[in-house]
Amino acid sequence: MPRLVSRLGALIAETRRRSVFKVATVYAVTAWGASLGAADLLPAFGAPGWAVRVFVVCAVLGLPIAVVLAWAYEITPRGIVRDEPLADAGATEGHAVAPRQTTTVLHGSAGSVLVSWNDRRGVHEKVFAGAFRIGRDEACELFLDDPMISRRHAEVSHADGHWWIADLGSRNGTLVDGERITRLPLPVYCEVRLYETAPVLRIEVRGGSKAATITSSRLRPGGT
Repeated sequence: MPRLVSRLGALIAETRRRSVFKVATVYAVTAWGASLGAADLLPAFGAPGWAVRVFVVCAVLGLPIAVVLAWAYEITPRGIVRDEPLADAGATEGHAVAPRQTTTVLHGSAGSVLVSWNDRRGVHEKVFAGAFRIGRDEACELFLDDPMISRRHAEVSHADGHWWIADLGSRNGTLVDGERITRLPLPVYCEVRLYETAPVLRIEVRGGSKAATITSSRLRPGGT
């Protein structure tokens, strides 16, 4: 029973993340309105009586198709991309997943970026000296097992003498110190959320011998 409840909760969370309920509701309301309009307009244009029934049946049959498409694809500011379940979604109870994040320290002339966060497995820290991506795809250098986070959610890179954070067209956006951003130079310290109620990622820029730093994330709200 606990295993069934856990799987049901995971399924509901994944369904919400993929906006299946929202798509189904919008489709149902739209189909209902269109059916009412068809009932009035089709006879006025001389359509046979069965045309309205066919229209309503087609509208009803379209609902499961809309639900399947909402489950399979993710709508982002960069277009429609295929969505995939988490790689470890099939892990069974009693086989705990080992902590994926460990403390790693790297240094370079451009300095480094320290990222720390808390999750159900404890406190984690990771330090990067080069560009890294954040997301729920295991290919990301900073992997976060959270269904509300996009597969490739954000990226941190070094350019023009500064460390930058950029949203990668994620579903729920990237917030730096509470402000939604597309691309922003990182201050010496800031707090990042990958959706409004997400756990906080504490990011600290550690300057190297040739690295530049800024003191506020609001100095340059964007960049090219």
